[in-house]
Amino acid sequence: MNRLPSSASALACSAHALNLIEKRTLDHEEMKALNREVIEYFKEHVNPGFLEYRKSVTAGGDYGAVEWQAGGLNTLVDTQGQEFIDCLGGFGIFNVGHRNPVVVSAVQNQLAKQPLHSQELLDPLRAMLAKTLAALTPGKLKYSFFCNSGTESVEAALKLAKAYQSPRGKFTFIATSGAFHGKSLGALSATAKSTFRKPF
Repeated sequence: MNRLPSSASALACSAHALNLIEKRTLDHEEMKALNREVIEYFKEHVNPGFLEYRKSVTAGGDYGAVEWQAGGLNTLVDTQGQEFIDCLGGFGIFNVGHRNPVVVSAVQNQLAKQPLHSQELLDPLRAMLAKTLAALTPGKLKYSFFCNSGTESVEAALKLAKAYQSPRGKFTFIATSGAFHGKSLGALSATAKSTFRKPF
């Protein structure tokens, strides 16, 4: 993998990323180059504070842990071949493991058929998932509101609660002192950790 010049075009950056996706192995020099590149790009284009916040980065110094691939169903391997037990599970998206064969097969089959629903026509899988969730939930709970992230679901819950309680003159939300609900403005208001709230 050749390092991109700082003046690289968007097309060159995209091609570089696709090349990384297609690679199966890295030699030692490629690993060192990728680590330097990732740390630099996080510092220059993502969030320099993120590098200081992650122990896996600060403990590694110049070779802070950079993800390379899933190891087993519940492990990650970095560019140096170190294996980590994934206790976070992608905030829940890996609750049946990394690269679970049943999930991989379902995703491949759906991608081969249609990668994303149109938003205009009725999506059969959304209807079926809503029905499945209704069968699992107690009492009269039967409607689902699907979100892309935990933060988005917290935002929706805040709006739903406000829509229900505002006509009754109630506007207060309660959150626990150790809570983390997300970093968008509404979700952040229910997040106690000052590290996330202070800048806003």
